[in-house]
Amino acid sequence: MPTYNDLYVRDNFSDTGVIPSAGNPYQSPDIIPYQGSALTWANANSTYSGPDIGKAIINRGINNIYVRAKNLNTVAGSGTVSLFYANASLFLLPSTWTQVMSAGGQSALQLTDGSGNTSIPAGSVAISNPSFLLTGLPPGPHYCLITVVQTTAHPVTIPTTFPSNAAYSQWVQNNPAVGWRNITYSPNTLVQMSRIFEFGNINPTPAYFYFGIVGRGFVPGTAINCQCTDQACPINQNLTLPQPDSLGNQVTGFQTLVPANFWGSMVITATSPSGPFPTGAVLTMTYNQIPDMTNVLDMAVAKRFFTASGMEENSIITTAMLIKLGECTIRVTDMPTLAE
Repeated sequence: MPTYNDLYVRDNFSDTGVIPSAGNPYQSPDIIPYQGSALTWANANSTYSGPDIGKAIINRGINNIYVRAKNLNTVAGSGTVSLFYANASLFLLPSTWTQVMSAGGQSALQLTDGSGNTSIPAGSVAISNPSFLLTGLPPGPHYCLITVVQTTAHPVTIPTTFPSNAAYSQWVQNNPAVGWRNITYSPNTLVQMSRIFEFGNINPTPAYFYFGIVGRGFVPGTAINCQCTDQACPINQNLTLPQPDSLGNQVTGFQTLVPANFWGSMVITATSPSGPFPTGAVLTMTYNQIPDMTNVLDMAVAKRFFTASGMEENSIITTAMLIKLGECTIRVTDMPTLAE
């Protein structure tokens, strides 16, 4: 597989610039909300391999948001970055994005190196200069962040529409210059937490979808309810997180038919069976179309994903070929946070 040769933002810590990218494409550590503090290039550079230094968005507060990039080319390069937010969604169509500006009203910020230069040496890390500024979000759901890097060699056109779910998935996988951060935080004082996520099907025909739920660090038996009250696509699924498998994952999920050209909201509620949720627990929801085996593009972008896992001695780990359309993550933290 080819490797990108320009300024790029990672989908996750394991993303090396290979096209298409592997792993979770919605957990970019290079979109860095930093609340009211200033992020230095030295800190951004020293933490490039981890840990994730992004903080929760404090609604109605000051949120400096930085974008970090790396030059994968063998020569120096330059570029700008833009930032957007959108309703927390399992299907982040660009038509739902809202642009974020800097404090000075700029929509595109230069990437600079440790000396403030806009020419980024080969192999070097850069950050946006200055930061983007987000001081308030509309009331209602939680939000996610999207960034786009623009360079002369690789200008990115953001489509307003896509002909199919598979075409959208292909665009996400094949764009190293686009990063997503779809993470929300929940305080560790709660025994129940709910999130509203948009989802849909832009195909002209109905399709089956798999909603994957993966917990890490939760008490086994934690209840998960997934509900859509739209009568065009009624869903009311009651699940429980099982004992963790050998990798520490608590895997569950369900399959359902979603009508053609449907767009709606899913409420996902987790309820603890005993006391507040453990600090550090992570709940991840993925939204995947089951591909049409007669459709060439569907099969080209589909990848194998875990859909279930057993703990018995002779249990079988189930996998399926799926088209991944989106992912949202909730992290339980000891910080009193409002939204990201």
